[in-house]
Amino acid sequence: MTHRFIVGGGPLYDGHALHPDGAMLVDDGAVAALGPVAAIRRHHEAPFVDVRGRLIVPGFLNAHTHLSSSLAAGLTPLGSTDTFVQTLEHLWWPLDAAHDEESIYYSALVGIMEHIKAGTTTIFNHHASMNCVSGSLEIIARAIRECGVRATLCFETSERTGRRAVSDHIEENIEFFEANRHDSFVQGTMGLHASLTLGDESLSEVAASRPPDMPIHVDVGEASEDFDAGTHDGSDGPIDRLHEHHLLDEHSLLVHAIHLSRRDTALIEEIGPHVVFAPQSNANNGVGRPDPVSIPRYLLGTDGVSADMIETLRYQYLLLRSTRTPRTALCDAIFEHATRARAHHFPGTGRLAVGSRADAVVLDYAPATELHEENLIDHLIFGAKRAVSHMTIVDGRVLFENGAFTTLDEERIRAHAMRVAKKLHTRFHG
Repeated sequence: MTHRFIVGGGPLYDGHALHPDGAMLVDDGAVAALGPVAAIRRHHEAPFVDVRGRLIVPGFLNAHTHLSSSLAAGLTPLGSTDTFVQTLEHLWWPLDAAHDEESIYYSALVGIMEHIKAGTTTIFNHHASMNCVSGSLEIIARAIRECGVRATLCFETSERTGRRAVSDHIEENIEFFEANRHDSFVQGTMGLHASLTLGDESLSEVAASRPPDMPIHVDVGEASEDFDAGTHDGSDGPIDRLHEHHLLDEHSLLVHAIHLSRRDTALIEEIGPHVVFAPQSNANNGVGRPDPVSIPRYLLGTDGVSADMIETLRYQYLLLRSTRTPRTALCDAIFEHATRARAHHFPGTGRLAVGSRADAVVLDYAPATELHEENLIDHLIFGAKRAVSHMTIVDGRVLFENGAFTTLDEERIRAHAMRVAKKLHTRFHG
């Protein structure tokens, strides 16, 4: 695809308004014009990509995932997974301990490709590889750049391999953050595991070391065990504990937010951090679900369960049927609030407006019934049902089209990933 082209011929939702038969002119990575397809083609000369009635929307954001779990399918846990802590101890923590440089890279590649196929153009990733800490985030960044998407990356700071290891985790986060401050595709955040695995001394060390403008990306209140850990030292919940250590601000990314105190929810309302719900993961782990009434503004993440944000949206909708949550809140979760969350890291992304970066997906869904702004959410949930991309565009570059990657050799990558996964699984089982 050239650096200048028009994509249109279907309904285009720009993140704010719907253009029933819309088109956008992409020029040098940005949206140069937007409007009815006939007017765009009449006033601008450029190659035209006809989407044949398919729905065009801003590229999706997965606000919390674990690319390191991409090669985990088929793993047999090392013990019982009847409780949340057992699931960590017998599956996820042994997996992250088994990762090496090769498996980190190929887990990232495979996971990113799945996101591209689902029209997800920005990923907020939370990484852990406790026996391969130094340089691990740059390995993932290499895969991100090779694939062409945008991502924030962090290392999961935790005491689970000992208190001394925390300094290494913090150092990995800060070095990566500083090295990529001005990168328009990759940014760093301060990754923290839950209160469950972080003592006060570690949180104080994070607070003393963290650059003031470095946001945190942290699990909070995912399970009752995390709530208990967040209150044993006198704090009034896991979010209050972060606040007492001066780690909470409007750019913080707080994931799960199920088991919270009234003080916790009051702090969310007062400070306005980004809250991420991961409904499929919560159901899989049997930890409950967050309250959309006390936290009405939220983002959606998959926590590594999938790369499909429409499927996640659909699952959230079905969970909330009994709560009578306004459908506008669901639509805002993947568009309006996602735009706000991206703005700090990647300005000019999240909406399709003149001058914004051209990050978009043409869904392989051509509505057979009338589509307008008020029923867009119904079309996504009941029409599209899943995020299957016909074309994925990031920064004006077509990454995926007509079922194939334009720059990646998927067959070669998957063949090599299978060999890497076999070695990873062998290490996992000791």
